[in-house]
Amino acid sequence: MTKMMSPNTAIWWITDPAYDPKAPSAALLTDAANISCAIVNGYTLNPTKSDVDTSTNICDTSKVETPVRYNYEGNLTFNRESDQANTTSAYARAFAFFKSERTTGYLVRRTGLLSTVPADAGQLVDSFKFINDVPKDVVEENLINFSTKFSPQGVMELRKALVA
Repeated sequence: MTKMMSPNTAIWWITDPAYDPKAPSAALLTDAANISCAIVNGYTLNPTKSDVDTSTNICDTSKVETPVRYNYEGNLTFNRESDQANTTSAYARAFAFFKSERTTGYLVRRTGLLSTVPADAGQLVDSFKFINDVPKDVVEENLINFSTKFSPQGVMELRKALVA
């Protein structure tokens, strides 16, 4: 038995209004939107504990928690591009996407294949709609990165098959 290990993850940033998280398009998950290699290990992009209704009725014999709303979170730190003339690296793309605050879009994650494997119909992805907050520089041991907190925008779809 083997374990799935990094780098078997790809993450794209999609701002295209045509993106449908219920029927995600592989055609929109291009190299130009792929920010995987800019993301520093230790990122957060997952569902969190759901909001629950704890109302009980007279027949309940124990505590009740009924999920009523899903929650999710996203917090990523990115490497910065040292060559300011390079505008095509994953580092430069991520910085271009998030150097300004209040950008709305989807972080789309595929697990199980390398980030260099093109998106294709049938592959499963998770989609999380966010608006990014103010980006900040993170300086640690002479390395300059940047991070931004992503605020959920009410749409999370898990394990949806890509369409062509």
